[in-house]
Amino acid sequence: MKVGIAGAGAVGCHYGSLLQQAGLHVVYLARGEHLAALKANGLTHITEGKTVRLNVQASDDISILTHCDVVLLTCKTTVLDSLCLQISPVINAETVLITMQNGVTAPDQVAHHFAKSPLLAASAFIGVCVERPGVIIHSAAGHIRLGHWQHGQQQNGEKTAFVLNNILDKLIVAWRASGVDVQKVADMKNMLWHKMLWNCGFNAITALTRRYAKDIVMDDDSVRWVRAAMQEAIEVARITGVSLPDDAIQQHLNLTMKAGPVQTSMWQDILRGRPTEIDVMNGFIALKAKDLGFEAPVNDMLTSLVKLAEKH
Repeated sequence: MKVGIAGAGAVGCHYGSLLQQAGLHVVYLARGEHLAALKANGLTHITEGKTVRLNVQASDDISILTHCDVVLLTCKTTVLDSLCLQISPVINAETVLITMQNGVTAPDQVAHHFAKSPLLAASAFIGVCVERPGVIIHSAAGHIRLGHWQHGQQQNGEKTAFVLNNILDKLIVAWRASGVDVQKVADMKNMLWHKMLWNCGFNAITALTRRYAKDIVMDDDSVRWVRAAMQEAIEVARITGVSLPDDAIQQHLNLTMKAGPVQTSMWQDILRGRPTEIDVMNGFIALKAKDLGFEAPVNDMLTSLVKLAEKH
């Protein structure tokens, strides 16, 4: 089975490396200095105290994704639409696509571009970064939850479902062989919203304060804002038909207290002067709440502060 990693940054290289180590044929669509390092020196993958160096097939030419059985879309949401347009010439109704973005909008965005392709949605909780071009450091978590989103529009629906399930099963087996906690989920919409709670509670606050999520949980004054941001997200989810557990906030707080020093993606983006994903996290909640006729002041405030930080 040939697997393509489209948008092969930290997340894509981490999960792609594990699939490659499990014996799958993996190719990487990357760019810039990171691509140059991958081509010159291979991929250095540091995880759980172990360093693995892999020779990889990497290119900025979309033809590298030709004949892939499955393509993992691992770019940021800020460039997801442009990536879909870029790779569309080599994606067909047989290609299984997997979204791995933050927020809750990515699967529908991709479905808009590829209405005929089978689509899986994935939620990945992970602490990972590009330490320098070609070098990936995995520092915490890493579990994946994934499931069906769209079966595509092939004439033979039974064949489509069979191929989709077969690829899903092969990915699960390969990731588990590499030690990843990966599970198939029936309700991926609910799962994406569950992750959204954590992102709304912690991504912006860690980026603005330069403090790890664990430190914020342990500070009574700070954690109240985390709870407030999450509660607003829960209310938006509820009105839009997504029912989250009553103890969802406490679940996230308990798990975060056990986490290591994870530098969130938004914190990394602010430090490196890159656009953040605030519009699909806190910004999405603030705007959606207004559309539904109420205010989400904490998410609204966090959105404004992050946008101000982006300018500097």
